[in-house]
Amino acid sequence: MLAWLLGVGLVLAPSGGRAEAQGPFQTHVTAARQLYDALEYERALAELSRARGHASGEADDVLLSLYEGVILADLGRTESSNAAFRVALLLQPVAELPLKVSPKVEQRFEAVRRQVLRELAEQEVPVAPAPPPAPPPVATAPPEPVMPTDPQATPAPLPLPLPAPAPVTAAPEVSTSATLRSRAWSPATVGGVLLVGGGVSYLQARSERSRLRRDDVSLATSQDVDRSVSRGKTFQAVGLVLAGAGVAGLGLSAGMFLLGGPPEKLGVQLGTDGTSAFVSGRWP
Repeated sequence: MLAWLLGVGLVLAPSGGRAEAQGPFQTHVTAARQLYDALEYERALAELSRARGHASGEADDVLLSLYEGVILADLGRTESSNAAFRVALLLQPVAELPLKVSPKVEQRFEAVRRQVLRELAEQEVPVAPAPPPAPPPVATAPPEPVMPTDPQATPAPLPLPLPAPAPVTAAPEVSTSATLRSRAWSPATVGGVLLVGGGVSYLQARSERSRLRRDDVSLATSQDVDRSVSRGKTFQAVGLVLAGAGVAGLGLSAGMFLLGGPPEKLGVQLGTDGTSAFVSGRWP
């Protein structure tokens, strides 16, 4: 009887040890794996959600995210699958898939891994080497003043005579009269054009007046007569304004030409002899 009890204890002891090793996290993961093999994808995801509540470290989170990524890929949820793969690879960039998947899913998983590795490499900021310390300053003694042995024997330096300054010649003034005369053609041209325009407008006004006097055939109604009178007045006013502006332009041009005569040159010199200043030359 005692030997039988010992045998039963030996048989049950390993089974109990395995039950204690199989915690709730591993139980839910195993159930999710079995449901995935049975194509029960939604139920497998539910088991993974329950297992996440019993995760105890980074390795458990990586394993659950990889399982979720594979199952979501089989369900056709590409965006969610990539997101789950990304979470796992951010925690462990060298992680591998726990299940055998299709080549398409494996290629997508490796593409997510490359993207994560690039992001992690960009986040690393290189540390610049510290500059070498500056050498300590070298203390130098100030130079000692040299004192003459016999102050009475050293003669005082004589002041040097200042050179006489050269006479300053005033710069020639730029005459504005020549420039004024050279620009007299501009208002003359404008005045001529305005005068011609005034003459043309005045001729148009005379033409309208002639039509009214000879009872032109085109003036069949009173409205035509009114329009002709209005046009004549307009042409007459415009002609007078243009002619007046043209005469003013020609007068301005004549004034500029007359005032822009040849200038008289001034010769002025300014000099000094060291004690006083003098001005010499011809003043108009």
